Amino acid sequence: MTEPLRIVVVEDEALIVMQLEILLEEAGHEVVGTAVSARDAVAVARRTRPDIVLIDLQLKGGSSGLDVAKDLADEPAMMLVFLTANASRFHDDFAGAVAVIAKPFSEAIIGNTMGFLEECIRTPPPVSNLPLGLRLAPGYLDSLGG
Repeated sequence: MTEPLRIVVVEDEALIVMQLEILLEEAGHEVVGTAVSARDAVAVARRTRPDIVLIDLQLKGGSSGLDVAKDLADEPAMMLVFLTANASRFHDDFAGAVAVIAKPFSEAIIGNTMGFLEECIRTPPPVSNLPLGLRLAPGYLDSLGG
C-alpha cells in the first residue's frame, strides 16, 4: 500500500474544514495542516511540505486563495487544487493550480478526486477517468504524459 497523501486544507469556514478532514482521513489520507488566511496557508504549506494543498478562493481577512497559489506555485512537490463555489471563474489560467473542485462537493466527489490526484502524483499519467466535479488546468494531463 502506498503512503497516504499529505494534505493541507486552506479554508476559512470551520464546518467545511471539519467535513474535509473527516472525508480525507476516511479515504486514508492525512491532513497535516489547516489555515484560514493566505499568509498562514503559505507558512503551513512550507513547514509541512504536503502533497496537495486544497485552497478556497475567499479567505479570512480579505485574503485570497489566488495569493496562496501564486506564492506556492514554485513549489514543484506541492499540487495546488482550488476548492471553490466559484469554479466557473477559471478559464485558461488556473493561477498555478492544476485543478478546481467545485463546491458544494459530496463524499463521492472528494473520494474519487483524491484517488485520481493520487494517481497523478504517484503513478502518472492517471488511468482513472476524470472524476465528476473536478476540472483540470489546460495542459495539465499533457504535462504528465497522458
